[in-house]
Amino acid sequence: MINALIILCFILYSTLLFFVNNWKIIFLVIIFNLILLVITKTNIKKYLNFLIKNIIFISFIFICNIFYESILTSLLISLKLLLVLNITFVITNKLTPSNLSDGFYYLLYPLKIFKIDIKKISLIITIAISFIPILSNEAKSIKRALLIKGFSFDFKNVITKPHIYLITYLNNIFRLVEDLEKTLIMKAYE
Repeated sequence: MINALIILCFILYSTLLFFVNNWKIIFLVIIFNLILLVITKTNIKKYLNFLIKNIIFISFIFICNIFYESILTSLLISLKLLLVLNITFVITNKLTPSNLSDGFYYLLYPLKIFKIDIKKISLIITIAISFIPILSNEAKSIKRALLIKGFSFDFKNVITKPHIYLITYLNNIFRLVEDLEKTLIMKAYE
């Protein structure tokens, strides 16, 4: 039940944060995020690594917004995105896939009125969330293998020869999904 409350608070926090346009409230949310990092005893090295990986994406969002909005508004949007990424990092490091599955089960419980199998839906959502790091790792390993074979990942090659990367990636993903399906069947999931 507590996991469902955490997931629900995360959804509400992420949604409401994008409606806030007051810098004072944003400042309070930043303080809240910092306190949350301390309370949850987040590994600082892991957190800084996460920030470094996402700073390029946030910078890209900032630059794209400058074309349509003022610099202050672009900064506000980028800061909101950073805050949502921060809370996502904290939650994903503290909740296991089994906790997520339990949380989604309780959140989806009202769907039982419509005779929907919420256990299967929560399992599907959990598998999808758990599969994201696998996809990322697979992409990195394929990129390393192609670099070793001499394929350069410059803009021209990626645009003119996408099949070299995509076919390998999709084949490996389908293989991983098939392995996951066999594992779930062996564990008696339908």
